[in-house]
Amino acid sequence: MMVKGKLPILTYHSIDHSGSVLSVTPEKFLSHMTVLANSGYQIVSLHEVVSYLKIPRFFPEKTAALTFDDGFQNFYEEVFPVLKNFGFPATVFLVAGWCGRKNSWPGQHKAIPSFDLLDWKDIKEMAGQGIEFGSHTMNHPNLSQISSEEAEQEIAQSQKTIQEAIGQEVKFFAYPYGLHTPEVKTIVKKRFAGACSVKMDYVTSESDLYALPRIDMFYFSQNSFFEYLNSSAFPLYVKCRKWLRGLKGQ
Repeated sequence: MMVKGKLPILTYHSIDHSGSVLSVTPEKFLSHMTVLANSGYQIVSLHEVVSYLKIPRFFPEKTAALTFDDGFQNFYEEVFPVLKNFGFPATVFLVAGWCGRKNSWPGQHKAIPSFDLLDWKDIKEMAGQGIEFGSHTMNHPNLSQISSEEAEQEIAQSQKTIQEAIGQEVKFFAYPYGLHTPEVKTIVKKRFAGACSVKMDYVTSESDLYALPRIDMFYFSQNSFFEYLNSSAFPLYVKCRKWLRGLKGQ
């Protein structure tokens, strides 16, 4: 039996009013979660996504997963209460060396606003309350541009730091900028149950467990297209955004 259909992993970064390429407003985020709830969607953890692919077995209809990259402080303020209200699980990928600081790691684009990042106190509070924490390295480097030794240190130390802080195993990884080499993927495979990319697409039976595609919700931040989640227009829009990103080499 093969996995039936396709599952969207919806991914966000910051929930704020800045209008940046990383941002979705709190109001728009709430509207997205309301659409999911009113449409009867079951929100599953990444563990469940991976289990469906490994056995393999059918994805239940109307199933999705939620991830958040970088670990912004506004997750605790704007997202966590909403997820608790709806009973939705989610995975947050932390830049472990910068928790409790600003997102000013080396290589950060100048156009990205300065945001506070989650501190360990709030991370510990949310761990085990439907929020899972994954690794996004220590310092958010482009893993395709550093040595294998440096990459392994970034990946291993991040996993270790988060695990020691929350007292739970860290099983998932997200590549900064979505970039990696075969050597980096080998390192990740040794340590994690799965990893997320930034490829704009659905998860299907053909998806790589260590380069899971996701749907970047920034492309739904300035419009009402998410309301068409259950129509044929939604996958067409996703396909269009995927094509446009491909033209830009992303």
